[in-house]
Amino acid sequence: MISLTNAGTFICGHPKSGTSLLMALLDFHPQVIVYPEETGFFRWFAHQTEGLSVEEKIRRAEELILHIFHWDPENPHPSQAGFADRDYTDISFDQVRTAYHRKIDEFGRSIPNILPAAIFAYGEVTGQSSLRTLRWVEKTPYNELFADKVFDLWSEARCIQTIRDPRDNYASYRRKHPEWTPEIFAFSWRASTHRGWSNRKQYGESRYLVIRYEDLVNDLETTLKTVRDFLGIEDHPTLREPSRKGISWGGNSMFGECFRGVSANPIGRYRTALDRDSIQRLEAALYPEMRRLDYPLDESISLRARMQWFDFRLRRAIGGSARGFLSVD
Repeated sequence: MISLTNAGTFICGHPKSGTSLLMALLDFHPQVIVYPEETGFFRWFAHQTEGLSVEEKIRRAEELILHIFHWDPENPHPSQAGFADRDYTDISFDQVRTAYHRKIDEFGRSIPNILPAAIFAYGEVTGQSSLRTLRWVEKTPYNELFADKVFDLWSEARCIQTIRDPRDNYASYRRKHPEWTPEIFAFSWRASTHRGWSNRKQYGESRYLVIRYEDLVNDLETTLKTVRDFLGIEDHPTLREPSRKGISWGGNSMFGECFRGVSANPIGRYRTALDRDSIQRLEAALYPEMRRLDYPLDESISLRARMQWFDFRLRRAIGGSARGFLSVD
């Protein structure tokens, strides 16, 4: 029998690649508990608690993982500021904290049990935890970089990585980080994508699933069946109704759009959102990966675009100043 503390599901992928949509589709399924925000368990929590004792890590989880329920409208946490759907005033921080400490005592006071204790505490307070629960779900971009730690800490873990056409992905992401050039983004997207393929090869398709964002929105039923079979969960209407903590979710579009349900509108937006030079530079950098993923090229790649990618990689190789992709969200 699978231990629930080990049955974690980690949503992986580059930022703005569809990770939030996948999380929203799984949200409130009766057999899973989906934590409503990114925990950054590996990227942030592990870094900020490095060198601390297990007991201190357990305590620090209150401020680094459970903080989202300590809502202050006048002074919101940076992860919540500006996001109306991240208001958790209807969930008592004290109740979640009390449930968290009860769960960590029940599961065992160890590092692997910190995250499931926090997620099951949330599930208990919101009524999502039940005898039907089979898995818990956490989503943080770049989780793919820590797959070795995921499978080391949780023996029954599963990972699902979303990959999106890099041109659309960049068109969306650069609205959050306009300082990212096509080359910096291409380097980041390429590293994320290759790590996903490597993880799938290393851990097998029964433990690591890679799906395209375009397949998720264009062929929802087929992709949902793949996800259901992968996680061992049943079909349910909630899988077709994106939500956050059970409340209808209209997406987190960087273009200010609000969608009802799953929409294919963002596909191909790069054609109007990006200039021709940016498209050429992305295609010059990523055409082998795009060909493998069946993303056809739009442009004839210019020599100038090829040389910019070559120059970027050369400068990185000799210690240039290109910004690292883990330095921002």
